[in-house]
Amino acid sequence: MTDGMKSGAGSDPFADDSNSTDEEESPDNRDVASQQTDQGTESEADTDPSSPTTAVSSESGQNEDGLPYIFQRNGVKDDRRMTQYFLREETEEVEKNFQQAVEEELGTDVYLTDLREALVRVGAEHLDEVADELRDWGYRFRED
Repeated sequence: MTDGMKSGAGSDPFADDSNSTDEEESPDNRDVASQQTDQGTESEADTDPSSPTTAVSSESGQNEDGLPYIFQRNGVKDDRRMTQYFLREETEEVEKNFQQAVEEELGTDVYLTDLREALVRVGAEHLDEVADELRDWGYRFRED
């Protein structure tokens, strides 16, 4: 019996593959995951608005039950929207070194997605330092 797809054309892209696991879910695959994110790949399951979400306090990173953010989700992409951005090679190296330092500090693997979001949130609390970096890049010549 045929499923309407050519034989040998690969797997059925419309098949419900609920038994498979997302490679990005493992910190060991974080390099592959970051490459896929940088290339803009994303499945509809990752952005499903009907996925159950739990309110998280931005101050503590915990939900109302006291469960920390990383333990209340089913996957690293849960309750997140994909945002594509581009990094220069030297910035990628800084990010890689920073990730290794954070993992050493915490004594555990850290998802690149979590690290990037934490960097944005901490950077947002250090406006002067971010502005100084941008001035070094040349934005000082555009200031009033």
